Amino acid sequence: MNGFNNQKMARLRIKVIFMLMLFLLATATVMNAQITAPLAKYEKEIHFDENVYIFCSDGPESENGALTANSYSGDSSSFIWEKYDTLSNTFLPFDGYISKEDTLQSTISNLGNGLYRVTIHSGGTVKEYQAHVINNWIEVTKAEIPDSSSTCDGFQIWSDYTKAPLSYFDNQTGKWEKITRRTNKPFAFYWKGDDMEYYVQNPYSPPIPSEDPIPFNLTITDEFECIGKGSVDYISKVPKSGFEADPMEGEAVLKVTFNNSSINYDSILWCFYKSDSILSLETEENDGNPIDSIDFVLLEKSPVYEYEWTGKYLVKVITVHVNPTTGNCYDTLHMKSGTYIDVFESLVEAPNVITPNGDGMNDVFVVKSQSLKSMTIHIYNRWGGLVHSWSYSNIRGRDYTYEHSVWDGKIGSRMASPGVYFYVIRAIGRDGAKQNKEGFFHLFRNKD
Repeated sequence: MNGFNNQKMARLRIKVIFMLMLFLLATATVMNAQITAPLAKYEKEIHFDENVYIFCSDGPESENGALTANSYSGDSSSFIWEKYDTLSNTFLPFDGYISKEDTLQSTISNLGNGLYRVTIHSGGTVKEYQAHVINNWIEVTKAEIPDSSSTCDGFQIWSDYTKAPLSYFDNQTGKWEKITRRTNKPFAFYWKGDDMEYYVQNPYSPPIPSEDPIPFNLTITDEFECIGKGSVDYISKVPKSGFEADPMEGEAVLKVTFNNSSINYDSILWCFYKSDSILSLETEENDGNPIDSIDFVLLEKSPVYEYEWTGKYLVKVITVHVNPTTGNCYDTLHMKSGTYIDVFESLVEAPNVITPNGDGMNDVFVVKSQSLKSMTIHIYNRWGGLVHSWSYSNIRGRDYTYEHSVWDGKIGSRMASPGVYFYVIRAIGRDGAKQNKEGFFHLFRNKD
């Protein structure tokens, strides 16, 4: 009895295994024959073995779908593709497709929206499968910067777009159905222009000084990773001031060139301040009340100015961009904090020895001077006889003084005798200071 039951149970197990194998084989056959779309960004099964596929395309007229069908038997088969016509409610031969025979796979591409059906003949059997194609696109319809929204403070970028409806016709229900987007905010916005980046649809940007149009490019991306693109040029309404002064320091008279690097301006004003000493004096005389610190204004593009008097000076530049509709824009640039054009104070120093032996060292009596307006030099021998004199009332730099005021140790064409000599210097600096010097110096001959 037990043997009989064991045999019965064994036969039952074999039967179950056989039926499971048939089920798996049937399932594999169906899955093998199902229409696929490797390039699709999204798929949804709406009926058994019938999917909707979404593809990214470039616009309403773009057809970017592609479907692939495989032989369900694994043997060479013939494939016939058709497209559903919603007017006649029938499948019609797919335009341009030539039936393929004796092959394992068939692909159709460049597909517009619609329902497609493939009929596969294999091993004496026929099977049909169908799939929906939706071309998804995003089209930027507006990207602009209205003139009225572009001011000295910034500019507004406006944009708008349209999108694919994402709908398909279900021939089983006879209705148009919509694919619901998967998120509440499916569209992401990205603006890129110059060094600016924004992640909103209509960004507001600070102004950008530029002499050339600046393109702002928009990329819209949806949850399917499909994109739409647009762009707009920003025409700047703001200037940017820039300059360098060369040299920044030296003795009076100091000739300074102002190299203008300003951009996007229609006019320019160079404001030259009074020296720090003059400002201090005027403030004191005005009992500490505000005074006009600007000495004068120049309108040249890149001025050159000679500083006649010693002191520390500031300069600022103001550039103007003319905007008839929204008002003129200005940009002001001061010299960096703690930075001045420094015109050195006056100075007079005399040597205490000369050795006119032609070796190039201490060969002449030369007064070291700086920022002088006038100077008179007298040199006397030990008996009070005048051996050298020089005077000038409008000194405009050390070079002139050095070249003309030196004493070469000669009296006429005769070599002066070695010994002690006496100098008297009377000078007035370009800071108003009196630089009076008197003293003795030695003249040596044949001294190393």
